[in-house]
Amino acid sequence: MEQSPDKIMTRLAYLGLLPFVISLVCIWADKTLFGLSAQKVFIAYSAVILSFLAGILWGNAIDHIKHKLSRNALILSILFSLIAWGVLLHSPASYVVSILVLLFGFVAVWFAEMKIRQIEKEGKPEGYQPMRNRLTGLVALIHLVALAS
Repeated sequence: MEQSPDKIMTRLAYLGLLPFVISLVCIWADKTLFGLSAQKVFIAYSAVILSFLAGILWGNAIDHIKHKLSRNALILSILFSLIAWGVLLHSPASYVVSILVLLFGFVAVWFAEMKIRQIEKEGKPEGYQPMRNRLTGLVALIHLVALAS
């Protein structure tokens, strides 16, 4: 039985929460992952996902290249990728700053994506935006828990 692309998208998106949750559990348990501190693993995965979402924003922008918001979305997508990269290069001693910057990045890329979606005519799959809203909320919550850990 073949699954629809919408179902595959949704399943993969929610499975993407697993590395956050696993590294968060390891932070609580004071365990390492892949020979690295769980905090480093959490921050690295978070930075990769933020950069991935920035790439989605880039794709949204080029789909609407004639619109004036497109230029801003292109600039923001590069900025979010640079922020994620900067967090990876940042001193590991500043775990709190890294988590806060990444949390800000996730909320900002979600907001930028919401703005660019306002100009879409045909848009993404119907369930995309509600899924993104839930995932962004969950990722933000996980980052707040990581911050408190």
